[in-house]
Amino acid sequence: MATGWVKDKGLWYYLNESGSMATGWVKDKGLWYYLNESGSMATGWVKDKGLWYYLNESGSMATGWVKDKGLWYYLNESGSMATGWFTVSGKWYYTYNSGDLLVNTTTPDGYRVNANGEWVG
Repeated sequence: MATGWVKDKGLWYYLNESGSMATGWVKDKGLWYYLNESGSMATGWVKDKGLWYYLNESGSMATGWVKDKGLWYYLNESGSMATGWFTVSGKWYYTYNSGDLLVNTTTPDGYRVNANGEWVG
């Protein structure tokens, strides 16, 4: 019985220990993957239970900073996209509700952020 990753017609699927096709979140070798309702491995942005996640081209869930289509996003340790104010390495950043980082501007609550998106006052 086949288990683990299987490629079919250019798409990846994960077969669990019983040999049935998995859907939703799967952890394999320490990395998280998201499998669509059809069972195929997702890449790019995925919304699950109201939170956004980014899955790399390999399908693994990203954490930390991600640049997509010229915009920066921050993904928490849990993989979910940060919105509003958050800190990384002691520096404050602000993102729109869409998750993209504000740079060289004033936040909606009146604070300045620099070219790196860091709060400067």
